[in-house]
Amino acid sequence: MVSDREYPPGTLERVQRIEANMLAHIDRICRAHGLIYWIDGGTCLGAVRHEGFIPWDDDIDVGMPIEDFHAFVKYAKDELPDDVSLHLMETDPTQYVLWGKLYAENTVFVEHDAFEAGCEECVFIDVFPYIRLDDKGDHGVRHLKRTQFWTKLIYIYRIKHPTVLDRLSWRPVAQLGWSVIHTLLHIVTSQDGLRRRFEKACKAKNPSEWWGNPSAARPYPFHHDTLMPPVELPFEDMTVRAPHDWDRFLSDLYHDYMELPPKEDRHVHTPLILDVGDGNRIDLRA
Repeated sequence: MVSDREYPPGTLERVQRIEANMLAHIDRICRAHGLIYWIDGGTCLGAVRHEGFIPWDDDIDVGMPIEDFHAFVKYAKDELPDDVSLHLMETDPTQYVLWGKLYAENTVFVEHDAFEAGCEECVFIDVFPYIRLDDKGDHGVRHLKRTQFWTKLIYIYRIKHPTVLDRLSWRPVAQLGWSVIHTLLHIVTSQDGLRRRFEKACKAKNPSEWWGNPSAARPYPFHHDTLMPPVELPFEDMTVRAPHDWDRFLSDLYHDYMELPPKEDRHVHTPLILDVGDGNRIDLRA
């Protein structure tokens, strides 16, 4: 979710420093064990266009082949420092998303969806497992749409009042329909049951050379050669790994990616509640 709320002076920079520190831990663990990862989405865009964060951005996204993701989960248990932790839906029932979240302990970063789901988030990095796709002449788009179906059902299961309906002129009707589905899902299934159906949908019967993020909002398949092997790019004060053909990757996602968007389109994920680790819990809902 994006927001037009503004960060108090200096806090966005603190959030970015905390996230960059967590990215350094991901990079360290992956290099130590020969695991593949790449900076994903807007993080890759920031590295190419700004050699770091997009100035108004407040999150970091990382992608990994799903096999490397599972290995990272195993190593992270012992090799992350005490003030950083990895959270997954299967081990943390408060999680409401189907990917991994790296948390900076002793911080608070509660977005609207997390608040609705009853999840006390910290400042985080999203770690997305990518899957091999079945290609039926569509580069795996239909496969991604199948996984997205279960992603959306889990979202409806956990979030009763989504912000995605706010911009609809017929919002009351849409909210009523959403609430009915939300209630029915709680009657007929469970979060764990939906998660297992999602994981089953992720498995390709005939894996192709196309990859995708099964929980992304839109179905973007990428060819193996676009993603791997990753290459090095500068990001803030370090060097991290990026998709092999980052120009193709960013062009597919953002088209003319070097052009800055107008100021009115420079959205952030400003949370409802924020504590950057100094014990000052700021309520930004007002």
